[in-house]
Amino acid sequence: MQRPAAKDLRRQIRRREMLLAASDAFATSSFELANMQAISDSAGTTKATLYAHFTDKEQLFQEVNSYWLEQLPVPKLPTLVHEELRVCLERVAHELLRHTEHPATKALSQIALHSNRTPSVHWQQRYLPYQRYLERALSCSPRCTAPKQTASQFLLLAVGNIDCRNPMPVNESRLMAAVETFAQAYG
Repeated sequence: MQRPAAKDLRRQIRRREMLLAASDAFATSSFELANMQAISDSAGTTKATLYAHFTDKEQLFQEVNSYWLEQLPVPKLPTLVHEELRVCLERVAHELLRHTEHPATKALSQIALHSNRTPSVHWQQRYLPYQRYLERALSCSPRCTAPKQTASQFLLLAVGNIDCRNPMPVNESRLMAAVETFAQAYG
């Protein structure tokens, strides 16, 4: 008789293989064109097994997005703000660049580009740690009267767009331009 832990591990591995196969399908074609049979074939399983794990394509789509959102790196931002504003802005820029280069971000962006569906309500929430840290840093600046709004403006300038349906490429020069602009304005 097989041990329950080994059976659970096999189930988790199979589920991950199906999620990755579906991720590839959603990243290369739209939600509408992704085919459940092709996904199950790519995952090396049957269509019945795929449906045993996911009731329909909509649930599979949401699970794929949840999987990638869980893989995103947690920003390495301190709880307290002790440095000057420029240092805080540079820290956020560095973390945003690390975030952007992560495979999960690339997968989510590709899925969003090929779909007319919003992957998840959590898409924009991935920027909340950055915004909260910036709010704390900007609240220390006597020249900043609206830290929350200013933090959002920094993110929009640095990232370009936090809407998953229209992601823009983030690069170091774009991030440093945002840092320079906000450091001069509020530093």
